[in-house]
Amino acid sequence: MSELLLDIHNALQNKDVKFAGAALLEHFYDNPDDPEGLVLLARFFIDGGKAPFAYPIVKQAVLQKRTWRTLMMLGATEAVLQTPQKAVKTLKTALKMMPVTEPPNHKAMIYRLIANAYVQGFNFAEAEKWAKKSLDIEHHAQAHTAYAFAKLHKREWREGWYHYQFQLGHADFRDKHDYGLPEWQGEEDAKLLVYAEQGLGDQLAFMSACPIKPTQLNCNKKLETLFKKTFPNTQVFGKQFDKQVNEPIIATHQTSMATMMQWSEMKPRGAYLQLVPEKIAMWKGLLSTLKEKINIGIAWTGGMAGSDGWRNRKLELEQLLPILELPVNFISLQYKDYSEDILELLKTRGIKIHDFPWGTMSSDYEDTAALVNCLDAVVCVPTTAYHLAGALGKPAFVIVHDNPHWHEGVEGDCPWWETVEFYRRPQLGVEGAIKAVRNRIRGKFLQD
Repeated sequence: MSELLLDIHNALQNKDVKFAGAALLEHFYDNPDDPEGLVLLARFFIDGGKAPFAYPIVKQAVLQKRTWRTLMMLGATEAVLQTPQKAVKTLKTALKMMPVTEPPNHKAMIYRLIANAYVQGFNFAEAEKWAKKSLDIEHHAQAHTAYAFAKLHKREWREGWYHYQFQLGHADFRDKHDYGLPEWQGEEDAKLLVYAEQGLGDQLAFMSACPIKPTQLNCNKKLETLFKKTFPNTQVFGKQFDKQVNEPIIATHQTSMATMMQWSEMKPRGAYLQLVPEKIAMWKGLLSTLKEKINIGIAWTGGMAGSDGWRNRKLELEQLLPILELPVNFISLQYKDYSEDILELLKTRGIKIHDFPWGTMSSDYEDTAALVNCLDAVVCVPTTAYHLAGALGKPAFVIVHDNPHWHEGVEGDCPWWETVEFYRRPQLGVEGAIKAVRNRIRGKFLQD
């Protein structure tokens, strides 16, 4: 590898996108078909969340020079593009082509890529096996995470939580949460600082299971007001990913929300969030003006648009017509602007979804929580909405996608919330799951 390519590799490792992009342009000016450069260019696009652009590039690299390195990158790209079976086949071919003289950590890298692909394909026995092969060589956060996902999907909680904590193993991530305190090991007399490292739904779920009352809590800014009300004797900072909390650190130990789960009993829980009565009264007054007696929140898309999670957590409103045709008031719980979709449904089908963006797209999630608290139920794909419903003790009917997050797993009831029900698309099909939810709503709310 040339000195310039090595600099590009290091820049990508350090997330220096600007330098990597400029250096790649410089490299390809003189070496337009260089396979090693093409591999790094593919990685550049993958790291930038543009995996579809990476695929033809890395295919070209393989055509130029079929090596274990180019095949490994092809397999990694196939995994990102949610084609796990192709990824496993390609990565195993790369493994066979790897010279015995390569250092063991290179082999470990392919092992963990294979493990992650098996996780995607729900073959958790194989995922566990390959992740362990990688961990036997070196302790890498990605291998720990693959092993954790395999265990958490199977609801083998204790071991899963232990390995899950290593997803925080990247130095830049750790630094954002270093408060200069020892890591909590379950001491009951500790003054605990708990910090968030995942999305809103994860934070709602994890804090429902906090084993001891935290002294300080650093969460997403949108949850700050809600958690201050819920944990009145805890100093709450809405400074996620920021160790500068503007207040003295009075805790004696620190832990991430996920890491603390090693010391928590995993069981479905009921309502625990506390709300401001005035906001509840406001929503009750507003909802009382709607046509029907029953009010159901609906969220049909979750995750960031264009991401793998988004593709797996998305239904079209047309698909939900069997539910939307029921004589109830549907209220959008989408936290981004879907007004065009809502308007199109009204124009083409005459079905109205009520939309209150000042409540659902607020920077303060207490506004959304107060709304959900006033609903009769929630219908959604796996998104924050069902965690919020569960944390408020409200029924939620969740249409679980074909490639579920470990929160949902592949079978069984909801492990987090007493009032949340899963309707699994792999078993029922999309139409079957939607029909089952429709029948559940009719049976629960519309029977005379």
